[in-house]
Amino acid sequence: MDARQLRTRTALSHAILGLAATRPVTDITVSELASEAGINRSTFYEHSDSPAALLRSTLRDELDEIRDRYLIDPSDIGEAITVTTRDVLTHVESHEAIYTRGLGLDDNAGELHSMLSAQFAQTVRQLLTHGDIALPETDNPELLRNSVPRYIADGTVGAIESWLSSPAPRTHEQFLATYRVLLPEWWPIS
Repeated sequence: MDARQLRTRTALSHAILGLAATRPVTDITVSELASEAGINRSTFYEHSDSPAALLRSTLRDELDEIRDRYLIDPSDIGEAITVTTRDVLTHVESHEAIYTRGLGLDDNAGELHSMLSAQFAQTVRQLLTHGDIALPETDNPELLRNSVPRYIADGTVGAIESWLSSPAPRTHEQFLATYRVLLPEWWPIS
């Protein structure tokens, strides 16, 4: 991506995060988003198909940065997962209005649940592929290997939804204490 495209992408990301914090992404028009970013509609379509797709992409980019910061060749996988989880919680808190709406916690559609689940499942698959997590012995190791990413990912999203729904002040430590109880014993977390 050249410098001009990067500036446009950054402007679009700031615009969608700002607008989506105030109302459902389904209520945001391309014209409004382009105007907020200081670009024209045709330029918007060079970067995304819709405001909802742009929001998901922007949030995924932030989550990718978190994953890449800690989970590429970690020396202590349990500590890396703990630190990554804390940063994901900080990310969710920094976009609380977007996630509250997008996870359906305020009776809306919940369009971000599947995005977060897919993101977390991809991270678990990456950890399994790199050998960072050892799965327990089973009669059907392929089924276990295919099930673990979805199981951990969907459970994690459910735990985040519950945590985000809890009254303030809520802390990362409260989440992690509950999360440790919910995770299987073989899952590495410190």
